[in-house]
Parts: sequence; C-alpha cells; structure tokens
Amino acid sequence: MAIHEMFCETETAAEVLFVCADEACGRRVVVGKSRPRLTVIDRGDFSASHVGSLGGVVVDGIEAA
Repeated sequence: MAIHEMFCETETAAEVLFVCADEACGRRVVVGKSRPRLTVIDRGDFSASHVGSLGGVVVDGIEAA
C-alpha cells in the first residue's frame, strides 16, 4: 500500500486544511481542531494510506467505513 504525506495548506482557529503532497493524488481534507471531525473535500487516491500532522492535530490511519 502506498503511503502519502499530507501537509497543512491553510488553517483557521477552528479548522485545518490538509492536502496530499503527491500531485497525482489530490486528496484534501478538513480537520476540526476544537470539535474533532474529518471532512473529505477531494477523495484522491483512496487506496493509499494518508498521514500528516500539525502540532496537536494528527491525521494517521483513517479508513472509510
């Protein structure tokens, strides 16, 4: 399984936008800071494992239900 690293593209006081560093993938997700939630904006390569972090917010090993 491929592992793609995600990085913070922008953030507000409440949310962080993470973008996959693999340009062919295109995954983008928004992670809530105060209320833990994950919103997938662009699915990208669904078969790849995506990881990344920003201070106290960590995205690791998330799988679709």
